[in-house]
Amino acid sequence: MRLLSSFGRLPCSFITLALVVLSGFAEGIGLALFVPLLNLMFQGGEQNLSFPFDRIQLAFDMIGIPMTLPPMLAIIFILIITSLGIAYAQRSMVVRIRQRFSRDTRREYVDALYKADWPFISAKSQGDAVNELLNECGRASLALQYELLAIGSALQIAIYIGVSALVSWQHTLVTLAFGGAIFGIVRPLQLQARELGDKQTNANRNLSFYIVDFLRGAKLIKSTANESRVIGALSNHIDTENNVSRQSDINGLKIYFMVQTLPVVLITGLIGLSHYVFTLNASLTIGFLLILSRIAPRLAQFQQYSQSYNIASPALTVVDRVIEEARQNIEETGSDGIAFKKITKSIAFNEVSFRYPSRGSSTLSGVSIEIPRQKMIAIVGSSGAGKSTIVDMLAGLRVPDDGTITIDEKPLSEYALTSWRERIGYVAQDVVVFNDTLASNVTFSCPGVTEDDIREALKIARLNELIEELPDGLQTMIGENGIRLSGGQRQRLAIARAIIGKPELLLLDEATSALDNESERLVQQALEAIAKEFTLVVIAHRLTTVRRADIIYVMEAGKVVQIGKYDELVEQEGSFRQLHTAGFE
Repeated sequence: MRLLSSFGRLPCSFITLALVVLSGFAEGIGLALFVPLLNLMFQGGEQNLSFPFDRIQLAFDMIGIPMTLPPMLAIIFILIITSLGIAYAQRSMVVRIRQRFSRDTRREYVDALYKADWPFISAKSQGDAVNELLNECGRASLALQYELLAIGSALQIAIYIGVSALVSWQHTLVTLAFGGAIFGIVRPLQLQARELGDKQTNANRNLSFYIVDFLRGAKLIKSTANESRVIGALSNHIDTENNVSRQSDINGLKIYFMVQTLPVVLITGLIGLSHYVFTLNASLTIGFLLILSRIAPRLAQFQQYSQSYNIASPALTVVDRVIEEARQNIEETGSDGIAFKKITKSIAFNEVSFRYPSRGSSTLSGVSIEIPRQKMIAIVGSSGAGKSTIVDMLAGLRVPDDGTITIDEKPLSEYALTSWRERIGYVAQDVVVFNDTLASNVTFSCPGVTEDDIREALKIARLNELIEELPDGLQTMIGENGIRLSGGQRQRLAIARAIIGKPELLLLDEATSALDNESERLVQQALEAIAKEFTLVVIAHRLTTVRRADIIYVMEAGKVVQIGKYDELVEQEGSFRQLHTAGFE
């Protein structure tokens, strides 16, 4: 992105620039007063001032202050200190508005991400999301800060050049020509900074992506002695990020060196020109050099801020793009639809078909399923049969390409989706456990319940003995991903969380597939305890989980191929008997 292309996105940008202008004028006038002050000192109290400094003499006469050394020093001191105070206020405002932008952008990112539809969220890389939220949002705010500071420095340079032209137009012309030469020398380095900024964005993205990926697979990595391979891969990404950062820093140092060195050449040249060519008096020359001494650091700041903007601005492009993509995929929750209350009869799939855009064949093809109220319905079949897609559709995460899903004979699309989801309990194979207390995990979706409700839910889930084992009972921190719990305990915790709000529909998606026999038995008992209280849909590989199901739907290749009770299906020729014989129970 080019400088000025994103100006105004920081709140109060114009106010901060107004403060810059005010500060620049205060300091510029203070510096200009050094010319008559020096003239006063060199001429021993006699003033012979030309335009525009004769106007300063007139101003002093009008306010009745003698144009002598003490009052002039006092006025210069007040003007410059005032200028510094305004500059401090402006910088403080820039810091505050940059932090506010960073906060608001992160909030906007999270809001856009979680309001997007499930296909968009499920396709989003976790590593990308972490990098964009933590790194790129911060870099985006820094880019806007550097842009604002660069513009402020440019305005101050313009003010000082205006003041310097009043002091000596000859010196000013030489200075402008020299400044143009400096810009021509530094320009290639600025273009390189923009390229390095893009590389920095990609390096941060790749490093965050692989760190998240490898941390997620840490158990596999350790168990298979692949630490060296992972360390080597991460080291390569760390080296890449480090090399890009080093190149960016060195590029910045080159610009800083040139901007600091070249003004020395300018100052020595101006002194020589003043004496041998322009024949200007010493007070004008010294006054001009004082003003130039304030221009030089502003010029250095402008180059540094421009450089920093070029490095950081690619992050602004990345964040804007991701937020825009999420907004384009915003989920329609049907807020003006029917508010769901309860299931009175049944949920039904009516000739439902669905195909993932990335796949050639249909995942579901003409599926019809009925889920009666307060019955336990099981859906079984081999991997890829379409079982989990049915769960996604029941939760409204995916929409059928053909056919309808109805609740009490009304299409699901006519209900307010949020009100429907609020009445769903969900347990997945990969249980989500937050790095929080046991109580907070159980009450995640129902924060207003009582402690008695929590204990009752844990009892039903066959997890009440856990409260006594943990050092702080319900208030025990159970660690990231529930590290203090076993796999079976995490699964039963998920069941307790799903049932505590007394949902109308309870979905269990492969909830026992990764459990040992004892853990599965306890989960089985928990399911039996709630089977008659909820409308229950169980997706299962292990057939022991569905022995007591009221209806079992057997699926193959996206179609329902058998329907019946457990014992009936075992007796029939077909897919269910094959699953049974193959030892899935």
